[in-house]
Amino acid sequence: MPPQGSGSYCWSFRPDLHAATVARRALNGLSPTVDPDLLERCRLTLTEVVSNSVKHARLRPSQPIDVQIRVSPARVRIEVTDDGPGFDPPAVRPDSNLAAGGWGLWLVDQLTDRWGVDPSHSASVWLEFDRASEELSG
Repeated sequence: MPPQGSGSYCWSFRPDLHAATVARRALNGLSPTVDPDLLERCRLTLTEVVSNSVKHARLRPSQPIDVQIRVSPARVRIEVTDDGPGFDPPAVRPDSNLAAGGWGLWLVDQLTDRWGVDPSHSASVWLEFDRASEELSG
């Protein structure tokens, strides 16, 4: 990990049932410089977004899910990109009728400082986490 808790990392994962777990574990390298609570928020949301790629993108085994992470003193930014059809994010709000599913984007919305879908690529979701509160609490 570069000094001052900054750096850029890229990984590609096969779109299978293990992708979310492997992506989540890839974040372990950030633990020396990213606050544990922030790192856990990153893990949870990355797991959700990669799971959505596996579940909804209809990817062939040869089509990877790409993850790029940029860590700066001000923020952590995660981008998850695949060759799936893309989507327009729905309004995010809890709905008690969702039973066992449908809460993923609501969870992403609650745990990130900002997130969105990049319309310039077929399917690219970005997540941002501010680090300013880390400095205040540390």
